Amino acid sequence: MSQPSPPPSTNASAPSDAPAAPDGGSVGASLFRGALLVAFLIAFLLVGTVPVVGTSSPADGETSAEHETDVMALDAAGAVDGPAAINASFGSDTYTTTAGDLVEMTVSVEDGPKYLLVGGNRLSDPNVPVGFVDVIEVDGEGSLTLTLNTRTAGTGVEYISVTSEEGSASSCSVSGCSLDFVDEDGEPVADSLSGLPSQTGADGPIRPLAAERYRLSLVDNATFTVDEGGIVAPAAGSSRADLVVTEPERQMMEEVEVFTTMPADPESDSGIESIGSLRSAGLERSAVTKGDLLVIGVEAAGIWGAMSHLADDRDAGPVTAGGNATGAVLADLLTAEEGIRLRIEQTNRPNHATPIGPEELEDATLIFESANELESAPDDPTAGRLYLVIDTSDGNALGDRLDPGEEYRVEFGLEGVDGERYRFAEDPGSVDADPPFAAASVGDDGTPEQFPYLSTDETGVSAEATFSISERYLRYDHVTDDGEILVDGSGVTGTTTLLPATELTAVFAYDGGETPRTAESTVRIDDGGNFSVDPGIGEAKPGDRLTFDLYADSGPYDSRTAIVVSDAADPDRLRLANETTDLTVTRGDTLADLSVTVRNAGAVEGRELLSLDVAGGEIYRERYVTVAPDEPENETFGGTTVDLDPGTYSYTLAIDGDETTGTLRVEPDPAVTQIDDGADAGNGTETGNDTETGNDTGPENDTRTESDTGSGNGSDLANGTDDDTGSGGDVDSVDAGDGTETGDGTAAGDETETGDGTAVGDGADSENGSDARNGSDTTGGDDDAPEAPVDPATPAPIPVGTREAFGGTVVVGTTYLIGHWV
Repeated sequence: MSQPSPPPSTNASAPSDAPAAPDGGSVGASLFRGALLVAFLIAFLLVGTVPVVGTSSPADGETSAEHETDVMALDAAGAVDGPAAINASFGSDTYTTTAGDLVEMTVSVEDGPKYLLVGGNRLSDPNVPVGFVDVIEVDGEGSLTLTLNTRTAGTGVEYISVTSEEGSASSCSVSGCSLDFVDEDGEPVADSLSGLPSQTGADGPIRPLAAERYRLSLVDNATFTVDEGGIVAPAAGSSRADLVVTEPERQMMEEVEVFTTMPADPESDSGIESIGSLRSAGLERSAVTKGDLLVIGVEAAGIWGAMSHLADDRDAGPVTAGGNATGAVLADLLTAEEGIRLRIEQTNRPNHATPIGPEELEDATLIFESANELESAPDDPTAGRLYLVIDTSDGNALGDRLDPGEEYRVEFGLEGVDGERYRFAEDPGSVDADPPFAAASVGDDGTPEQFPYLSTDETGVSAEATFSISERYLRYDHVTDDGEILVDGSGVTGTTTLLPATELTAVFAYDGGETPRTAESTVRIDDGGNFSVDPGIGEAKPGDRLTFDLYADSGPYDSRTAIVVSDAADPDRLRLANETTDLTVTRGDTLADLSVTVRNAGAVEGRELLSLDVAGGEIYRERYVTVAPDEPENETFGGTTVDLDPGTYSYTLAIDGDETTGTLRVEPDPAVTQIDDGADAGNGTETGNDTETGNDTGPENDTRTESDTGSGNGSDLANGTDDDTGSGGDVDSVDAGDGTETGDGTAAGDETETGDGTAVGDGADSENGSDARNGSDTTGGDDDAPEAPVDPATPAPIPVGTREAFGGTVVVGTTYLIGHWV
């Protein structure tokens, strides 16, 4: 290691050629300093003759010109102007939007025109440019608002506009501008965007502007540099900002929003209100009242730009947040090759219904809202929603299709096929469509066009919602059969399909007081469709009548009579009074003495069912009774006969939930003697079960078992039943004399009957005496027994109640004995 040189001598008289130090320190140091001075002078001279584009070190992925704001300017002739003064600036450092949507930028301009470079930078990969570069010529003074459409940028159509009253902006790739592009050595490269190398991206993207960061540079002149990697940068000082384009968020596609709101005012010139105003005047419900507005909201991220371009074609754009456009714009979008699907189909008549087509949407209105203007929006400030506002009233193409009772399904979706991706057609001019929509699928021309911002591994998304159409009505809760409204302490109540924001006013007129008076009240409608209105007349009493007039937006809506009642739910309360609670009747009489008074405790005429129930339904009567207030009705039951055994019974009278009970005593009829079944009626009584069995065989071979009942002055006491069984013409006999039982053909044993079949044998009672037998008398008759003589001049008696064989004919009769048939 060399030793440090000693300090040089300060003696002025020392000779200049003094011998050098052994290490040459003094001479070497002098030569080194001289060489540095010469090098510095040479470098200084070179600075004045060689152009310098930038002096700062670029960050990763950026050129020096991109990073430097104060650089040496190089004009078209290559002269040195020195640092430039930037007479333009951005209102923000960063502007963010969703791919396919719009973005607004605010710039301040003095002494225009100015030139806005868009893109030209690299992606996050420092070796790959963003694939897009354009220059926008901006002219005007002061603050200008520029709207840039990311969906149509680079597709050959104008995508930039100025929303300020004064100022203009145009894309140099569309309109052409006088531009100069030089390389890093200052040599000319191109005089227009079309002449730039393809790696710069100036020849247009193969698909819509992708999600990426794009550089914004605002400069005074139109000279730009192009490096070897295709990066384009301002050649002069610039004001810088960034445009950040994000991927469309599609999580909101999980639902389609549906709500209904007030109909548009036909006399208003203000047009459609903002979505916030429509929402505040409406309800989040799918039942839409005929004549109201139906609002369908869908996710607009990624389609805002396409809609705005189509609206601009119809001189209705660009569409900005809060702006609106005609439904024809949506119809144009649905027919374009943009991969967007909207279907509105009837569901309750699938065999007869047809979908609502795009052409029927022309009478609808479109409203765009950015997410930060919506309370229910996500945190992403770039998201937006599209609202389709449909007038359901008749008189337009869509309203005529929507009838009460019909139900519909709405489906909104983005088309996608796995493995495919949207791209522009290679020759847009050969496609019969606007250049932004002259698309072709990648790899397969037969594949349906894809939504531009779906990746190759996405197969599309969709969401559904339903709605129905309801009648427009207002129904009162309590009315009479004549349609009169009942008013109680709760006022007039009811239900309606009208929206709460509907302006309804009720006017009540009362003439029952000392002086006529009127009261005006607002009808209150809640979200559930229930309404109420206070009459505001406190001196009206139950039974008083009011005139009720209902007005909608100052126009007559309904007019009726209103009756004041204590309880509108029970205005015709029928009650029982002065009823008979203790009643005695004779059996067979009617309930003519049973009475009850039915009065009306309400304020309107009522009709209810009056019922009478005696002995748990043994006697039951019911009838309808109509009673007006202050006009009680007395009800009796004279047409009801008491057919009950003597005794005490309870009864119940009931009407309209009110009932009363009483006691009914039934006494026997003194004119009637009750006789038990099976007793002999006469001077004697025959009791018992006397069975008499005989096997009489006759020519007719007729076998019967018979029971004889005797009636006479004597008593026939037997514990048995007299049963005669025989063949032939046996005739029953009845004891009908003074103890004498006589009868032709009375069988008293086993005997054979011949001739008329009338047998007289042993056992026939023919004396005034008693035939006393215990058990069954079974006797056998003689088949050859002679017949009893018959006087031909005197006909044989045919007593009623007997069964006899007479001339081969059986005669049967009955006898009525003191209330009994025997």
